[in-house]
Amino acid sequence: MDDPETVNSITMSFLATPVVVVLDVQTHFYYFPNFDLKDVTIETMSSFLLDVKSGKLQAHGGTGFLQRLKRIFYDIFVTVLSVWESSRWLFLLMFGLPTCVVSVVCYSLCCMEPMDDGVVDSEDEDDEYDAIPEKENTKGINNVSLYELNEVRIVEKKIFNKVFGNRLAGCAS
Repeated sequence: MDDPETVNSITMSFLATPVVVVLDVQTHFYYFPNFDLKDVTIETMSSFLLDVKSGKLQAHGGTGFLQRLKRIFYDIFVTVLSVWESSRWLFLLMFGLPTCVVSVVCYSLCCMEPMDDGVVDSEDEDDEYDAIPEKENTKGINNVSLYELNEVRIVEKKIFNKVFGNRLAGCAS
């Protein structure tokens, strides 16, 4: 065969020419010689063919499940590679644009925090937290009273408003 693409398709690899491959068309096995092509003589070629016929050489390929699965991935890879080689802009539109869209959607779903549309008045919320009275028997996490937890939340909220208050006000407008 003069076309290296046919041999590459049979072996599912990218072989450099010149190459010698023996193909069994019934079982779809192929065999590579165990000698260098620079040293080819009639004796080495005939011994190679006799070894193939007697089954002494390792066969590659076949029609098993893994070979069919490998064929699917090889065909996908060769198709993507041919699109890349023929037109880089088409490759960018076919693969780059959908990748960017999926990345933005994943980022939006996983990493962005919800934002309220309305402006929050911090004084009104502080009054709500202050209205909870301390109860002696009411214990929350790690034996801390709910009143103490409420105090921690109020302090955290005040610190957050001092640090990020101006930045969030600029984003809302």
